Amino acid sequence: RDETVERALEVVSELDGVDVVVWLPDPSKEEAAVRSNRGELRFSPGGDLQDTRGGRWTVEGNLSTLRAEVQDEVFLCTEYPDALARIWSALSCPTAGDVLLSAAPGYEFVDWGGADHVGGGSHGSLHRTDSLGALLWCGTGPEARTARSQWSLRDVASMVREHFGVGSPGAKRRARVADSH
Repeated sequence: RDETVERALEVVSELDGVDVVVWLPDPSKEEAAVRSNRGELRFSPGGDLQDTRGGRWTVEGNLSTLRAEVQDEVFLCTEYPDALARIWSALSCPTAGDVLLSAAPGYEFVDWGGADHVGGGSHGSLHRTDSLGALLWCGTGPEARTARSQWSLRDVASMVREHFGVGSPGAKRRARVADSH
């Protein structure tokens, strides 16, 4: 595995359109690696460094890899919103590959079946141009516009479920399991 991953990293790092490459250097350890043409950094969950969404991380290496900075003990990364959590989530997915790529702005990766979304929505880029969208609340939502500096689909989905009185995903299944015991 190690040899294959190293070779893959060499090859994909030279490809046009690849902005960021992420992988788990040692799957038995809780550490992710991130490489771009700006450098490399490694991170793991837990630690003293907090991100803008409240996650805590240990980060070592070149912050410019993700065009990030630390201000007042907070990891800021406007170029790649919620970068550490999103990378960690992708690498933790049971069906994830060993090496994951993020497309550079203006590029699109075609999937194995030949499908793409050129001219439409894109999946697979961490960059803010593929990650951010407009959010409009009308008659519902947070009390103040400053309730959060960043919103995610998780935040919005829970607010929509709450507004319509719908439980969280899996709540009915968990209730059925509890009733059967």
